Amino acid sequence: MLRELILFLEEFVRGHGPPAVAKAAVGLMSFAVLMGAALGSTAVKAGALVTAVLVITAAGIALITRLKSEQRELEVHKDLVSHYCKLLDARRPSCEVLDWDETITVDERGNARTSLKIKLQAAHDDLWFVRMRFGCGWPQPSRYRHRVRTTVRNLLANGSAGTTLRTTLPWPRDGAMAAIAHFHAPPPANSEVSLTIDLVWPKRCRQLLEGAPDEFALLYWQPVKRAVYRIVLPPGVEVVVEPISKADEQTGLKWRRKVETDGKETITFKVSDLPVRQRTGIRLQLKETRRTSRP
Repeated sequence: MLRELILFLEEFVRGHGPPAVAKAAVGLMSFAVLMGAALGSTAVKAGALVTAVLVITAAGIALITRLKSEQRELEVHKDLVSHYCKLLDARRPSCEVLDWDETITVDERGNARTSLKIKLQAAHDDLWFVRMRFGCGWPQPSRYRHRVRTTVRNLLANGSAGTTLRTTLPWPRDGAMAAIAHFHAPPPANSEVSLTIDLVWPKRCRQLLEGAPDEFALLYWQPVKRAVYRIVLPPGVEVVVEPISKADEQTGLKWRRKVETDGKETITFKVSDLPVRQRTGIRLQLKETRRTSRP
């Protein structure tokens, strides 16, 4: 009987939505109180309240089940959009990255905020989207996903922020996020377009603050003229730096270090005319292991 009740309530939720469940719960509780007051029996009051609580509990189960089902379906659609966009990029790159300027600021708990400015040149008249991918240095579990915040905006010619772009945010695996920004209208071929991306990612750099090596790297599927990557560390944190691969040593990857007046160290590396599909960057590790609080 309980199973049939839950199925009935699930259909009710599908047809009327969560607000209807809340209204029904209030109505049931009110009805139970009125019945108890009218009949004046303690047993009747208790029975009415128990019945109302059971129905409300069943409605809650149905609502949670429905929401989880819709969330799974949404994730499937996001993965499909990401897959098709990746296939389109692979068949015919629609843009060239002229300039990539990324700054990631890490706090003492391993939370990271990324500020990114990108200048693109449209290769064709059908540049409807740009697809990017961001990673975490450890296989962060899925419970962190709902805490990640991403905002993508147009950057106007005078340097001011424009309107926000619709984004699709699939997660190919734990600790890896794709961001697909959809343009309001495709820019003309050979024209330039600039974007700003603000990405807030809790515990993204936790392993670095716990003493494990962490990599900060760039990899592109389209040609890139110039890229700059800055890592801003928490005050007083000291790290050792090395290139992530022999190829970086051979190409002469350079980085510089600067400690600001507030005690934060900024490590910057630059690359020019980066080869397609070649991962490049630096690896950091604390000089001394620190303790950080876990979630």
